[in-house]
Amino acid sequence: MRRAVIAVALVILCLVAGVALWRGSQERLVEPAQLVPAETLLLADFPDLPATAIRWKETELYALCQEPQVQGFLAKPLAALQHNESWTGTLRSLERIQPQRAFLAVVSVTNNMPRAVGGFAYKEDRAEVERLITSARKQFQSASPEGKLERLKHRDFHIESFSEKGITLAGCFARHWYFVANDVELLKATLDRFSGKTHAALDSAPAYQQSLAVLPPHADFRLFTQPGAISERLLARLNASGQLFDPRESAALGKLRSVALASRLEGKRMRGALFLYEPEMPPRPVLNGKTLSLTTSNTLFYAAMAPLISDEPLQRGNPQVFPSLIPMRTLLAALNSPPATLAQFKTAFGPEHALLLDWPVGGGAPNLFLVCEIRDPAEARRFMENVFRAWNRADAEGVSFWTLSVDDPTMAQFHPTVALTAHHLLAGLSPESLKPFASNAVHPPGAGATLERSVAYQGAMGTLPKPQIGFAYLDAKPVFERIYSFLRPAAILWGNGIANMNGTLDFTQLPTPEVIAGHLSPMGLSAVQTESGILLESTGPISFLELGEVLGAAAVGVALPSLGGEPFPLPRKRLPGILPPAPTTPLSAPGKDPASAAAPEGPPEALN
Repeated sequence: MRRAVIAVALVILCLVAGVALWRGSQERLVEPAQLVPAETLLLADFPDLPATAIRWKETELYALCQEPQVQGFLAKPLAALQHNESWTGTLRSLERIQPQRAFLAVVSVTNNMPRAVGGFAYKEDRAEVERLITSARKQFQSASPEGKLERLKHRDFHIESFSEKGITLAGCFARHWYFVANDVELLKATLDRFSGKTHAALDSAPAYQQSLAVLPPHADFRLFTQPGAISERLLARLNASGQLFDPRESAALGKLRSVALASRLEGKRMRGALFLYEPEMPPRPVLNGKTLSLTTSNTLFYAAMAPLISDEPLQRGNPQVFPSLIPMRTLLAALNSPPATLAQFKTAFGPEHALLLDWPVGGGAPNLFLVCEIRDPAEARRFMENVFRAWNRADAEGVSFWTLSVDDPTMAQFHPTVALTAHHLLAGLSPESLKPFASNAVHPPGAGATLERSVAYQGAMGTLPKPQIGFAYLDAKPVFERIYSFLRPAAILWGNGIANMNGTLDFTQLPTPEVIAGHLSPMGLSAVQTESGILLESTGPISFLELGEVLGAAAVGVALPSLGGEPFPLPRKRLPGILPPAPTTPLSAPGKDPASAAAPEGPPEALN
C-alpha cells in the first residue's frame, strides 16, 4: 500500500511538473503579433535575444569593435559609462533578468500621438524586474512631481499607470512578461489577447501572414509595417498644405499593403531581407545582364534594375505640385521642347538600367555613370537628337557624344555628357569619363575582364537568389579605404576643433583605414518578384538593407533640425536644354483655389 501511495504521488508530481513546464514554454512561445490588433501600423520584434547575443560575437562588426584602435577611440565615452551608476546598474539588472524576447508596436496615431505598446519576456528573477521598474517610476515622479500614479486591476492583472499633462505610461506583469503602453485601454486589450480572451490579432491578417511566409526564418530582428494608414495621413496633410500628389501616385501608394524586414546574423556576415507586399503589382521586366558587360576589374559598385515607368503624363503648370516619386518624369519634363514622352523613352531604351562606379587602383578620381540598354536603335537616336539638340555633339568611332557646356567658373569641371553606342546609352559628368566605357561598348573586353568573373563578385552573389528585376554589388573594402582616407583628416579637424566635443571623443585617435577596412568584404543584393510582391535579399559584413537603415536614420537626424527653416533656394539660372525657369512661387507657399489658378504653361503632354 505504501509503495502504491508513493507511486501515485510521483505520478502526480510528474504531471504537475509537466504542466508547469508546458505553461512556461507557452509563455515564451507567445508571438507579439498575437498581442496587437490586425490594423497595427508597425511592429518591431527581437524574437530570440540570447541567441542574437551569441551570434553577434561571431560577426565582423563585433571583431571590429574589439580592435585596439577602436577601443582607444571610444575609451573616454566607455569609461564615462562605466562610472555612470545608473547605466552600470541597468546592465547588471539585465544580466540577472536575462530578457528572452522584446517587441514594440505602434497600433494607431490619434491627434498626432502614436498609441504604442511594447514588452519583454524574461527568464527569471521577477524581483529584479520590479526593482528596475521601481527605479524608472521614481525617475518619472521626480521629473514630473505633478503626475498622477494610479493602480487598478483588470481581470487577474494589476496595472500601474503614471499620467502627467495628457501623457500616460502604464505597465503590468503577465507571468514571465512585462508589458508597457502609453494608453491604459490599449494595455488592457493586450492583456486580454495574452489571456486568449479576444481575437482579431495581427497574426491573422493576410498581409502579415503573406509577408512572414516569404521572409527567411529564425531572424534576429523583424519589422512589419502597414503603410496604408500612414500614407493616407501623410497625403491628407500634404494636400491640406497645398503640396499635392498626382492621383496616380497616391493610388500607387495605396496598393502597397505592407512592408516586412528581417535581419539575421550568419557567422561573420549579416543577411537582410525586405518584402514589399503588393498583390496587384504587374509583372516587371527581367534583367538580361547586358549592362554588366561594361564593367571592368576596377568596378567597385554596380547596380542594375528594370523600373516600371508609367506611360501616362502628369499634368504640368501648378507650382504647388509635389515632386514626382519617379525622378525620370521630372527629368524628361525639363528637357527641350517639344517634350519627350515616357512612352518614347520606353520604346527606345530598356528594360535594363544600371549605375556603375569605377575607381582605378593607385589613385585617380572615381568615375560614376549611368547606363541604359537600347531597345530600338533608330528610335533611340531620334530621341537623343530631339532631346539633346541644344548640347554640343561630337562623333568618334561609331559613338555619338552630347556635352553640355556650363558657363559658370565654379562649375568648370562639370560637363554633363551622354553617349550613344549601338547597344547602350551612357551618361556621365564629362566626355573623358565616358570614353573608356563607350570603347568597351563598341569593342567588348574578354569575359575574364568583367566584374561577373571576379572571385569577390561571385562570393557576394553566390548565396543570394538569382536576380530577376534588380541587383547590386559593392566591394566595400576599397571603397571605404579611399573615402575614409580622404575624409579622416577633415573629421579630425572638425571633431577636435569646430565641433568641440568637450573631450568626450579624441578624433586624433580615429582608427586608421586599414584597421576598419580589414573587417570589410563585398556586399550583394538580389531582387526577385513573387506572386504577391517584391523580395530583396542582401548579405555582407553589413547588408545593403542594414546600411540603408543606418544611412536613412542619419539623414533623418541631419534633416530634422532644418525642417522648420526656409525652403532650399532653387536655381534661377536656366541651363541650356536641361532646366526650365524655376517657379516664382515657392513650393512651400499656401496653395490657391484650383479654380483660380493660372493656366498651365506648355503643352498638356509635358511631364513634371
